[in-house]
Amino acid sequence: MDNTYIITVIVVILVILLIIKGIYDDKKYKRRVYTHIKNTWGKPSRKEYSNEVLEAIKYYYNQNASDGDVDNITCNDLDMDAVFAQANHTMTSIGEEYLYALLRKPVTDISVLKEREDTINFIQADEEERIKLQIALSGMGKLDKIPVYSYVERIRDMDTGNKIYHICCGAALTASICLCMVKPAIMVLITALLVIHNVLMYYKSKAKTDPYIKVFTFIARTIRQSESIAGTNIKGLGVYNKRLVSCVHCFKKFSRNNWLVSCGGMSGSILDSLMDYIRILFHVDLVKIANMACELKKHEKELMEIYNITGYIDSMVSIASFRAGAGSWCVPGLFMAQNKREITMEFKGLYHPLIDHPVKNSASVKKSVLITGSNASGKSVFIKTVAINAIFAQTIHTVLADSYNSCFFNIYSSMALRDDIFCNESYYIVEIKSLKRIIDRTGKADIPVLCFIDEVLRGTNTLERIASSSQILKHISEANAMCFAATHDLELAKILSGGFDNYHFEETVKENNVTFDYKLRKGTTNTRNAIKLLDMTGYNKEITNGAERAAQFFLENGFWAV
Repeated sequence: MDNTYIITVIVVILVILLIIKGIYDDKKYKRRVYTHIKNTWGKPSRKEYSNEVLEAIKYYYNQNASDGDVDNITCNDLDMDAVFAQANHTMTSIGEEYLYALLRKPVTDISVLKEREDTINFIQADEEERIKLQIALSGMGKLDKIPVYSYVERIRDMDTGNKIYHICCGAALTASICLCMVKPAIMVLITALLVIHNVLMYYKSKAKTDPYIKVFTFIARTIRQSESIAGTNIKGLGVYNKRLVSCVHCFKKFSRNNWLVSCGGMSGSILDSLMDYIRILFHVDLVKIANMACELKKHEKELMEIYNITGYIDSMVSIASFRAGAGSWCVPGLFMAQNKREITMEFKGLYHPLIDHPVKNSASVKKSVLITGSNASGKSVFIKTVAINAIFAQTIHTVLADSYNSCFFNIYSSMALRDDIFCNESYYIVEIKSLKRIIDRTGKADIPVLCFIDEVLRGTNTLERIASSSQILKHISEANAMCFAATHDLELAKILSGGFDNYHFEETVKENNVTFDYKLRKGTTNTRNAIKLLDMTGYNKEITNGAERAAQFFLENGFWAV
C-alpha cells in the first residue's frame, strides 16, 4: 500500500477525531454553564469587590450623574455599595455598570417602572428561555478593573497608528521572502533586515494598542453574543431583539476575521503560537485593529445602543434573580402626590437586605416620623431599611416587604457623617452643610423629598442642638417633604408633637443582661436604661447612684443640680 495513502488516511482520522473532540468539549462546556446558571439562580454573581472593581463599575454612572439621583452622601450613609453587591446578579460587565447606575437613579415616571416590571415578568415566566438568555449573556463575560463604558467613550479619540504603514511592512516582508528564490544572496540579507524592522516596529506600535485589544475582543464577543440574545424566544423582548439585530448588522465588517487579533500572549496551542509569530512579522493584527477602530467610530451610536440594550436586559435578569433569592418581596404601589396631604407611606413586614435574620416592621405614615430609643435598639437600622427600600421601589420596582405603598420621592439622608480633615471642617460644619442640601431641595422640588436624619446636630451642645434641630425638623416637616429622624433627645418629641408622629424602640434589662427585640412601637420611649448599663458593666456604685440621683432631680425640677 502506498505510504502517501496511509499518511493521508491517518491525517483524515486525526482531523475527524479532533472535530469530534471539539464537539464533545463544546457540549460539555455548555452543560457545565447550564448547570452553573441553574444552581446559582437567586444568588449574587460576585464574591468580592475590590476598590478597583467598584470604581470600574461606577464609571458609567459617574459620567451620567444628574440632579435627583441618590447623591454620594446618601449613598455612603446607606452603604449602597454593599446593597448593590447583594442585588448584583448580572452576567456581564455592561450589566453591572448599568445596574449600579439604575440603583442611583430613582425614577418618578410610572411608565418606566411598568416597562421594567413587564420585562422582569417575561424573563421569570419561561425558565428554559431565561437560562438560554443567561448563557448568551455569560458569553460576554466581565472585565475586572476596566469600565467598558470608558473605552466606548474613548474609541472616538483612539490613535491606532498608520494603517498604510503596517500594510507596507507586511507586504515588503512578503515580497522579499518571495524574491529570495530569485536572488537569494542579497534578498536573504534584506529579508533579515525587514524581519528586525518589523519586529521592532510591531512592539513599538503594539504598546499603543494593547490597552484596547482586550476591550476590542470584549466588544467583538458582545456583538457576537448579542445575536444569541436576539435569538431567544422570550415573549415580550421582541422589540429589544429587533433593535439588537439592527445594530449588530452594522458591525459585520468589524467582526469579520477578528480572530486575527490576539487578546493574550503566547498560548499553549501550536496553531495560536504560529499565529502570534505571523502577527509580529506581518502586522496583520495591527491592520485589523485599525480597521476595527474605524468601524467603531463610524457606528458609535449603534455601539451605545447595544451597550444600553444588553445592560438593560442583564439588569432585568439580575432583578428577577434577586427576587428569587429574597425571603419575601412585593411590587410597590406608587403614585404622584398632588399636594402635602397626599405625601404618605405605608408598609408591612419591611426588612433590610443586608441582615441575615431581619426583624420586620410595619407602619402607616401620613406625616414625618420621630424615632426615639437607646443605643443599639434599632433606630438607625430602621431608617436605613426604609430609605433603601424607598430607593428599591423607584429603581428595581421591588421592595423587601409584604406590602408597600407610597408617593414618589426624591430621597436624601444625613447620617454617617464625619470630620473632613482635608477641607479643615469640623463634624458640626459637615453636618449643617449636609442638612442644608436637604432643606434647599425641599424648597425647589416638585417631587416631595423623603429624608432620613440620624441624631440631628449631634456635633454641638445640648442647648443649641435642641433649639436648632427642632426648628430644622419643623421646617422640613412643613415643606414638601416627609422626614424620618432618629434621636436621643426626648425633648424633641414634645416640641415637634404637632408635625411628627412619635415611634420608638425598646430594650429589656434583666439579670444583668440587656436584650432588644427591634420592634417598632408607637409613642415616645419611656425607658431609661443607660445608667443601668453602666452598673451592669461594672462601674463604681458612687458613679451610677450619683447619675440616678442627678437624672431624677432633673426630671422633677427641669434643671440640673449644681
